[in-house]
Amino acid sequence: MMEKKHDLLDILHLIYVVDPMCSWCYGFAPVIKKIVTEQEDTMQFKLVMGGLRPGTEQPLDEQMKASIEQHWQDVEKVSGQPIDYTFFEREKFIYDTEPGCRAVVTVRYLKPEAEFEMLEEVQSAFYAKNQDVTNENVLAAIAGKFDIEAEAFLERFNSEEMKEKTQQDFIIARHLQANAFPSLYLLNGTSVHLLSRGYRTYDGMVAHLRKALEKINQQ
Repeated sequence: MMEKKHDLLDILHLIYVVDPMCSWCYGFAPVIKKIVTEQEDTMQFKLVMGGLRPGTEQPLDEQMKASIEQHWQDVEKVSGQPIDYTFFEREKFIYDTEPGCRAVVTVRYLKPEAEFEMLEEVQSAFYAKNQDVTNENVLAAIAGKFDIEAEAFLERFNSEEMKEKTQQDFIIARHLQANAFPSLYLLNGTSVHLLSRGYRTYDGMVAHLRKALEKINQQ
């Protein structure tokens, strides 16, 4: 049995497609954190940045603000995650999610063990603290929590390599058909099992994961 578990560890990957500025991903954060903690000895975990609104250039208008605020209220009600609604007092905010995604990817290469925590910190900065995570200096300050010097972060963050790596994540997300965030997949060798497309509760996620693992074990 131990040998079988070792084999599974070699081939099982939990793939989480997420965008740091996606409200339902923020709501899902406690769920995925608990699942990753519980499964860390059973499977490997990989983040893929989804790209919710990468490259957006137009500032939010009042209609978009109203729509987003309604989504955020739904997220807060369902998940209990804290949200700072003073965000909606911002004028001419450009909701470009590429910088936040690139910041997580940058930490992936600078300090891989801090990648997941970087995602959590960017989410918290944006939603709970109303910080502008489209600003590279704000992102550098967040990376500083993981003993990454601002100069080193910004040099890598602004490199063509990190821009390309971030785009590669977006491409992977499209290949997985992750057209809603958060999305969670279980990769077994070359076989991909969709666990969730969109928000689910912890109990719902555990049930889907259990069914997927049972199916794999029967193969």
